[in-house]
Amino acid sequence: MTIREAAKGVFLRPSSGKGSYNVGFNGGDETQFDVKNLSELEECWKGFCKDEGFAENSVDYVERA
Repeated sequence: MTIREAAKGVFLRPSSGKGSYNVGFNGGDETQFDVKNLSELEECWKGFCKDEGFAENSVDYVERA
């Protein structure tokens, strides 16, 4: 699924600062991003996928660390 679909319900209210979020993908891999909001997470995820050669729709879950 996409990062936006997986993050549904995780970003319930605007954050007053950065938080760490785990992104599980490809059925067993995981990475972490420090972001302020969903838009920033999407931007980081797209860059990560481009750099590493992963499909952007390979997200299994998003959780606050």
